[in-house]
Amino acid sequence: MATQQIPEHDPCREQVRAALSTEIEHVETAEQADAVLRRLAQGLAAGTTGEVADSAARIAEAQPPATAVEQAGDAGSPMTGVAATLAAAAAQGVAPTDEAPAVAVGASDVLGVDGVGRTAAAERGRQLLRDALLRQMGPLQALDARLFLAVNGLPRTAWSNKLADAITISTTGGWIWVLGLVVARALGARAAQGALHSVAPAVLGATFIVEHPIKGSIRRRRPFIDVVRALVIGRRPDGWSFPSGHTAAAFAGALMLSHVWPLRAPLFFLGAGTVGFSRVYVGAHYPGDVLAGATLGMALAEAIRQVVRRVGD
Repeated sequence: MATQQIPEHDPCREQVRAALSTEIEHVETAEQADAVLRRLAQGLAAGTTGEVADSAARIAEAQPPATAVEQAGDAGSPMTGVAATLAAAAAQGVAPTDEAPAVAVGASDVLGVDGVGRTAAAERGRQLLRDALLRQMGPLQALDARLFLAVNGLPRTAWSNKLADAITISTTGGWIWVLGLVVARALGARAAQGALHSVAPAVLGATFIVEHPIKGSIRRRRPFIDVVRALVIGRRPDGWSFPSGHTAAAFAGALMLSHVWPLRAPLFFLGAGTVGFSRVYVGAHYPGDVLAGATLGMALAEAIRQVVRRVGD
């Protein structure tokens, strides 16, 4: 799914950005950053994304999400306020409300790579929180996060952002791979003539399984503290999705088309790899999400292809 475009001067986005920026300016040392994360872990480790998001949705019925984020920073000491504001922003960013995308983008303005309207003090607090989080992670988690930061922090231009968005839109659902096979068949490619009936269900079936039952079940079980961690690292809290559905569709399609045109397999997998890279580049997924999506997509597509062939025989 493409990231929803929120105007820079959207009132909700601006309020969240101001509230979160004001709070993280209080983080001035590594010790304070560690204290914020400890408080988050203590208060949120037992929760789940769905539970907190449902709670945030009920709160949103009584007051605007931006107001809830602002009020979260009023409680207790400065370090308590930072932790509460981060938690509120994460909860509101994944809540099933109309304002959630604006909250997510506002939080990304303060904690993400691009940084819109971020003060020098807020930048210092952001770096301290991020460094503290990386120190607390296990080796594999930290590697995944550092790879994400390396890719997501690459130089970007308006052209590269538009290209990444175009890739996201065009590869949603895996249809582009089936469409390519249809076009090849229409143009008279012999290898494509008998392949469509097995390739289409394999690609579309694998994509559906990853996007819905697998992604949905894992999202419900993901601890809410992981959402906060992702927010601190810089991922947008509007799609906490494991594995990457776009990447699953891309690699499922690449594998299936490689059965049809084996000599062109490197080209197909290069295209699929570009899709996976773009998901990290735009901040939608960690590299681990992409790797899992690629693996599941290919495994499911091949299994479905074999079933279709046996039924056909």
